[in-house]
Amino acid sequence: MRRLLTCARECSVGGWTILLAAPGCTPAPGPTDPGEKAPVQPPVTSETAPLRPPGTPAPEQDPVPAPVEVVTLVTAAGDPDTMVEIAVTLTGLASVAVACISDTERDQIFFAESAVPADAHTLRLSGLLPADTYTCTAAPTGPPPVGPAASTIWITSPPPEDVHPFTVLINPLLGMTGAWTLAPHALGLFTDPDYLVIWGPDGRPRWWTRLPDGIRMSIEALYHTEDDVIVWGGGASPDGRIRMHDLWEGELYAWAPDGWEETTFHHDAKRIADGRLLTLEDQQNTADGDTWEGFRIRAHDPTTGIVDFDFGSQTLVEQGILPPPDSTTDNDPYHANWMDWHETADGPRVYVSLCYAEQIMALDPDTGDVVWLLGAGLGWTVLGEMGGDIGEGALPDCTHGLEVLGDDHLLVYDNGLNETSSNAQEWLVDPDARTAQRMWTWTEPDWSQWYLGDIDDLGNGRVLITKAPGPLVEVEKATGVVASRMELPIGDTYRAERYAGCDFFTAVKDCPELAERYEEVRAFLE
Repeated sequence: MRRLLTCARECSVGGWTILLAAPGCTPAPGPTDPGEKAPVQPPVTSETAPLRPPGTPAPEQDPVPAPVEVVTLVTAAGDPDTMVEIAVTLTGLASVAVACISDTERDQIFFAESAVPADAHTLRLSGLLPADTYTCTAAPTGPPPVGPAASTIWITSPPPEDVHPFTVLINPLLGMTGAWTLAPHALGLFTDPDYLVIWGPDGRPRWWTRLPDGIRMSIEALYHTEDDVIVWGGGASPDGRIRMHDLWEGELYAWAPDGWEETTFHHDAKRIADGRLLTLEDQQNTADGDTWEGFRIRAHDPTTGIVDFDFGSQTLVEQGILPPPDSTTDNDPYHANWMDWHETADGPRVYVSLCYAEQIMALDPDTGDVVWLLGAGLGWTVLGEMGGDIGEGALPDCTHGLEVLGDDHLLVYDNGLNETSSNAQEWLVDPDARTAQRMWTWTEPDWSQWYLGDIDDLGNGRVLITKAPGPLVEVEKATGVVASRMELPIGDTYRAERYAGCDFFTAVKDCPELAERYEEVRAFLE
């Protein structure tokens, strides 16, 4: 036989073995010459067996996606350049994280991320140390697959020569409350230029902006976490009209009512809880042909400019509540230097500090009536911490920088204008019973400053006291122990505010929530 069959059945006939082809069999390939051996056939396996019927096209395979990679990193400076904006473009859609790490202080890490997948992101990192070099790294973080990180260098400038660091002493048993300190700063109260500065917990300035020429350091500046805006005003100048300032965008709003160019805004300005802005201004008072300096308080809506509260001390002069000046007060008998609006159980109250009159006032803004006026000779029973009568000589005599803790419940910085020392106090006023109780007081040796000053509740049983000019002292009220002390070796400040580590800036070291998230994505950035 010239060819064998690939499948057959055997039968034996007369001693011969015959192979009969089975139905459907095909001839097996074999030698063409009698002496040629047939090739060995490979076994049929799953790799060689057909996976689809003959003539059926192969199915399309889903391509494996390429990793998303960083295409460009573009940096841009904020004002100052301790704020840096980083634009990241990618080859595809992904979320992104960015970290800037100091080359000299490796624990100074600044972190931000954009969690929504996109092929272009802009991230802002803030509060970097001045005069330092940073390696800034960006990396896509998901969804997978993602490619490697990419880096660039950012160099920050030193602060202006007029902006100086604090020295900081921290009680190791108590630690410092918060991280960031916001305050006005100048070489002196009547010295240009003046700045608004945010210092870090180590005392180094992290952000600053120069105030308009002619502004004196006596301004109030408060940060609002709800929209990242600093509201400030005062400074004994028309340019102290109340303003709103964004750390990145700069000035967002400056009130310009009719006649503002001839108006002196001084000492204080605030945004109150309902969004209106409250200003403290000079106002000329007159009586019997004499003219002297009084005060005016106005509240307006910044979206409409409408003033819906306007109260001046001239009304109180005409009512006989505030007297004209005498030889001891000269032309500024009241020296209103602080005010605030507070909603109480009995309705709204506007509290006012009258330093030279040695009084604190509570007004009903709906009626313009004086609810109470705290001072010597006005029929008050003055109680001490233990509840006993301590005499009206214990009342504060010249106050600055008060803070409302609750209904008729105040923190007071008492300059002690006619005393030998200044001190911090807490007072609870009961106008119905005509009692004023001193709940707490604190001072330390050689603490005497007859002008300026501030006190703020830190919310944890501690207060921040600004001697002004002088140190910022954080005191534990229950024990009187100093938890932290910040001193300006060069220059002065007026009123200081302390904010938590997660406010203002993107510093990993000072914000536990940010540090936790940074650790979660750190592997991408490395």
